[in-house]
Amino acid sequence: MDPAAVRMVATVIVALIVSVAGVVAGAWWAPFVAGLVIGVMQPRARFAIPVGAAIGLIGWALPLAGLQLQYGAGSAATSLAAIMGFGHQAAIPAILTCLVGLLLGLTGAWLGSAARTLLSPLPPFRGEG
Repeated sequence: MDPAAVRMVATVIVALIVSVAGVVAGAWWAPFVAGLVIGVMQPRARFAIPVGAAIGLIGWALPLAGLQLQYGAGSAATSLAAIMGFGHQAAIPAILTCLVGLLLGLTGAWLGSAARTLLSPLPPFRGEG
């Protein structure tokens, strides 16, 4: 396997671990930082942005699923859905919560990719003169 590919897979795994651990520790913005690192490390934005979004989604979905398994967050989600005006559909707050994580990872990767293109050297000008 190509060393660059191995480095990228390792970066994605570490970013995912950091994202989940950060959210569990209370740093809700950790998927943004993980996405930022992916965006800076990966030269292709076509790869970096979806991976950053997936890291953000997983970074918030796993702790939410763990919370559900450990404490049974269904009644709280149902109450929150009723307050939001969605009746007793507990899935709506869970989906919106995961969407926040997805958007954090996506924007971090997008910003990292944009910063990478700003900081990379420009190709030499080959205009006609």
